[in-house]
This record gives sequence, C-alpha cells and structure tokens, in this order.
Amino acid sequence: MITTHRSGVNVSVLLAARSINPLSRLFQRELAALLDQLESGRPKLGAVIIGFDAEPAGSNHELEHLMALTPAQAADCMHMLDAYNTLLRRLENLGVPVVATLSGEISGHAFGLALACHRRIALSDARFSLPQVPQGLAPVAGEITRSVRLAGLQAAMPLLLEGATLTAAQALQAGLLHAVADSEAEFTEHVLDNACSTQPWEHKHYRLPGGGLDAAPVRALLLSAPALLRQRAGGPSPAAEAVLCAMVEGVQVDVENALRIESRYFCQTAINPAQRKGSFSL
Repeated sequence: MITTHRSGVNVSVLLAARSINPLSRLFQRELAALLDQLESGRPKLGAVIIGFDAEPAGSNHELEHLMALTPAQAADCMHMLDAYNTLLRRLENLGVPVVATLSGEISGHAFGLALACHRRIALSDARFSLPQVPQGLAPVAGEITRSVRLAGLQAAMPLLLEGATLTAAQALQAGLLHAVADSEAEFTEHVLDNACSTQPWEHKHYRLPGGGLDAAPVRALLLSAPALLRQRAGGPSPAAEAVLCAMVEGVQVDVENALRIESRYFCQTAINPAQRKGSFSL
C-alpha cells in the first residue's frame, strides 16, 4: 500500500489511493510505520514527496471504506478517527516540507491526506472531489477542517456540500493547490519550489480566506444555507446539514478540536443508514 524511495536527502512516497482508509487498522499501521521511519531520519531529511496511485475515472469506493456503523460501534469509530487524525498531525508536524504531487482522479480520503501535506502540486488534468455527501456521509479525517481553512467557508461549500468535482484550475483558484503544471517537466520544477514545513493556519497572522463568521457575505450565506439545503434537496439532507455544522463549529476552535467535531458528525451520519438521502447545492 505504501512504497518509499530515497534520492539524496529527499524521500519519495507512493500511496495506493484505494488503500487510504481512516477506519482501517492495517492502513493506520502502515502509515504509522512510515512516520516512524521519517521521524527517525529527520535530521538528514530534506523533503518528503508524496504521490498517489490515483483512482480511475468514475471509481466509487467510499462506501467500501465508510460502511454504516451501528450505534454500539460509535465509540470505536471515534477512537479510530482520533488515531488517524493523530497520524496526519504527525505528518503536518514532521518539521520538513511534505509535498503532495497529484494527477488523475484524487478523491475522498486520498484528497484528505493530500490536504495534510504542506504543498500540493498538480498536473492540469487532475480532478479533485469529496463525494461523501451524495452517499449520505460526512467527509472525515480532516477533509472538512483543512479544506475550510485553506479555501474559506464559501469557496469550500461546493466541494463539501455537493460533492462537486474541481478541476486543477478551480482547486488552484480556491486555494487548495499551490501550483498547476501542464507537463511532467514543469511539474518536476514546481515540486520543491517555495517548500515549507508548516500549514497556513499555524502562522500567527493567519486569517480565514473569504472572511470569518462575522464577515457580512459569510453571515448572509450561512443564514440562508439551511433553508436552501432543504429546498433543493426536497426535504431534510442530514449529511449536508452535518457538514455545514462541522464547517461552522470547526472554524471557531483550534485544529485538534475541529477534527474532533468533524469526527463526531461523521459518526452521526454513518451510524444511521436511514439518513442517507439528499444533497444540495448553493
């Protein structure tokens, strides 16, 4: 599922996209082993470059990974998600630049892991999506927390609430990518440009893109969103409602608590299959 190759001071990592599963103990063990290796070699490590064996077009495996849970499994679900979020936070806090190189279809958990990297460079043919809401689930494992902090509440809504697919150009405009390349040669040139080892929200003067909850356009949008959600879904849309709540609540707290809020809303949607209906667009 995870292969590595060292070239000088840099380590290249290749992940099989279909294997990336926050609720898989096997994947968590492999990711933990990778992080142990990177942390132990950190003094001699220049950068980590993560690539994805991306999804074929039209692939839909989210329900294989995020199957309906029973209420009795909710506590175990939260425990597994806490453990996975801890692994991604270790990646973010590695102390060396972590760069995601992206091409093809980058969907669901693969995109979520890429968002935990410090930089994301994509080929122009790349497509990005978080398709959980149309399946009746909330995105999880930092997909809400990080996309909102990178793009802002309004710009993140189509991705999170509709399961919209973004082109590389659209993802770049939203702030989810740092560069887009038209060729492999240009792609390689961009990989270590302006490499950094922190996320934007770790900086003292970070501000939420597009404005916070007190910004007039955001406030107006959020006031109308619940009614629009129900109107366009033709009734209740529990997954989209849960995501909207996680988005709003998450920006009011630090990242660790935002991740915990996100996990709770995922478990809320996952343990009740009867809620799996409806999506909406703004």
